[in-house]
Amino acid sequence: MLFLAFGVFAQQKISVWCWDPNFNVYAMKQAAAVYNKTKPNVTVEIVDMAQDIEAKITAGLQAGGAGLPDIALFQDFRIEQFFQDYPNAFVDLKAAGVDYSKLAQYKVGPMTKGTKIYGIPFDTGSTGLWLRTDYLKAAGLNPDSYLGKNLKWSDLIKFGVTVKAKTNKPLLSYQSDNFDMLRIVVQSTGGQFFKADGSLNLRSDAFKKSITLFKDLNDKGLLYSVVGWSDWINAINSDQSAGFLNAIWMVGSVKSRPENAGKYMIIPTPLIEGVSGAANASNNGGSSWYVFASSPNKALAVDFLKSVWATTTEDTLAFYNTILKGAGAMGTYIPSLKGSNYTAKDEFFYKSQAVYQDFAKWMEKVPVLKYTPNYVPMRDAVAHAVLNYFQGTLKTVDETIAAAEAEYKQVMGQ
Repeated sequence: MLFLAFGVFAQQKISVWCWDPNFNVYAMKQAAAVYNKTKPNVTVEIVDMAQDIEAKITAGLQAGGAGLPDIALFQDFRIEQFFQDYPNAFVDLKAAGVDYSKLAQYKVGPMTKGTKIYGIPFDTGSTGLWLRTDYLKAAGLNPDSYLGKNLKWSDLIKFGVTVKAKTNKPLLSYQSDNFDMLRIVVQSTGGQFFKADGSLNLRSDAFKKSITLFKDLNDKGLLYSVVGWSDWINAINSDQSAGFLNAIWMVGSVKSRPENAGKYMIIPTPLIEGVSGAANASNNGGSSWYVFASSPNKALAVDFLKSVWATTTEDTLAFYNTILKGAGAMGTYIPSLKGSNYTAKDEFFYKSQAVYQDFAKWMEKVPVLKYTPNYVPMRDAVAHAVLNYFQGTLKTVDETIAAAEAEYKQVMGQ
């Protein structure tokens, strides 16, 4: 157990590496301000590392911790690779007394190794189905019949066909070279891409049904397919489809176009039928904070994260409320989700939907997804196979899965 006493903290500094000055850096600066109310002699030095953060962390770990900060931010889908490559690199925060029962459980999964838990969850990528109510109305559909409802994908396909027939707008904008939408669907089923022994798990019923759904959407003309992130954003903001499936962090992109005001509503992630454990909830994205075992200031760094990010006080709850409004950063500390900025109605959305409140509610239902160290090569292999399936090179779901498995094994040298 780490012994923490105020006197130990006098005239000390904590160093933090992260990225994105308007989101992660902003949030950490607000956290530092809260901590300084009770620990005024502690300086929190925050360094914006931009795109090279993983390379510099890897170099530091290979050098036994030389040059590393006390705390760093990791993407949730990448951290298990670091656990495998550097098994003693991080501080066990469960042993330090963090109460993980008050944090979103789907975030805790990837940061857990055996009985140890190494991270402090930060932001959520809670997902929803974003729908253009003006196109629903033009198709003779009443948006109020769907607002706030838990729908099945079969329901969505039916009204997607109607919208396409009446407006000539595909239901969803889809980035065909990106894995995100498929990951959202698979995670909503409670399925896993890998088995407990680390081997691929692409032949599960959940995965097969997810691939079948995508092919059905494509064959019915319900996907507006583009290549590249910028073209996907442009498709959304140039009225090319009736909606899209993605996370809370799309609020800023949608609001960046004034013409979108009043048009969008967001409903829960649709359900894949016939899969045990499936939910009307999923996730895309998100990061968490970790303390390096090599840090000479481990006790201080742990106290900072635990005190601000995982403790229920008036100041910490106000902190989470502040970063939501200031950066659109929705935290995953459950007691914070009742803040005024979470529950407020948003006039930009259809019927002033309280979108943050809804995303927070859905977040608590997200099934746990273990990414594993080999997530990235699996992701790329599946994305390539699905694209070939759409283009007709592969003819069946089983062929698509076999192609993904073959590419994965080739990349992994198996």
